[in-house]
Amino acid sequence: MKIFSTSLFILCAVIFGCKDEPVKKNCGTPATVRDLTSLDGCWYVFELNDGTRLIPVWDIMYCGTPPLPKEVTEDPLYNFQYTDGKKVIIGYEERPDHVNDCTAGRSVKITCLEVVDAEVK
Repeated sequence: MKIFSTSLFILCAVIFGCKDEPVKKNCGTPATVRDLTSLDGCWYVFELNDGTRLIPVWDIMYCGTPPLPKEVTEDPLYNFQYTDGKKVIIGYEERPDHVNDCTAGRSVKITCLEVVDAEVK
């Protein structure tokens, strides 16, 4: 039995072992960045093709003073340049436990973000 469990461990390590890229979390939802700064309490949101607006929220707070925590620098929105009309592909998790001042959409944690090349049709 010990040989079987050792072999199973090695097989799992080979299959799921070291990879250079982090696993992307459900990145496949097309969206457009929208500037809602003219609305009270709102900033930029992600608008889905059906018109649903997603308000990004973060799980941690930080003051911006280096060194930044790993959770900040590994966040998909770290260094993202918000531009109204920018096309992106996102992954997200609903976060109804996060309350924000912007009531123009649903609170979500962005788990994956890819900018769509404007020249690709």
